[in-house]
Amino acid sequence: MAYTIEDLKSKIFEMYPEVKQQSFNVNIYYSEEKQSYIIRFQKGTSELITHLDKQDADDCMNNVKCIYLGMQIGQFIKNFTEKERFEREKSEEVAQYKAIEKTVALDEGGYLKNINDWNEKVAQMIAIKEGVGILTKEQLDIVKFIHEYYKIYNYFPVLSHVCKNINQPKDCIAEKLIDPIVAWKIAGLPKPDDNLINIVKYGVTPT
Repeated sequence: MAYTIEDLKSKIFEMYPEVKQQSFNVNIYYSEEKQSYIIRFQKGTSELITHLDKQDADDCMNNVKCIYLGMQIGQFIKNFTEKERFEREKSEEVAQYKAIEKTVALDEGGYLKNINDWNEKVAQMIAIKEGVGILTKEQLDIVKFIHEYYKIYNYFPVLSHVCKNINQPKDCIAEKLIDPIVAWKIAGLPKPDDNLINIVKYGVTPT
């Protein structure tokens, strides 16, 4: 059966209208090695690369749907839609947290001026400013404990003590937040002096 690659692409658009509805780019070439058509669907940074053997392509041109191709297209659309929704919701969430910056006072170093202004939303805002991104539940547990501990004892807890009290691995701060000073800042504590910064980094509580 004689047909061109453009004929096959047009037939795919015809038989799977959802491809065109989703505005996917479609590129097709024939692989002599695999004796099949390689089909690449793309939209943004998402892509699906699959193949259609000669018989399936012939069937497609005769208006017989390839179940395998249809399932892959359907899954690709589902994955893309979910990714798009996640990115949209995340972007909206980030924008909401960034707006909080206008409601609280930070010093020139990005530290919260009034510890009593701190809450989870403020923590998220500072985390985004520090490049950590939106905090997970585990990260929030860490900074909440640090914040509450500081308000009671007026100093930063031993790092392993933090992890133990929230039932996380002993190196949880390094694993989740990388730098204890970043955790200090996100927890809404006042700007530490140089000596205190060294103490916090080495995980030793002042006596």
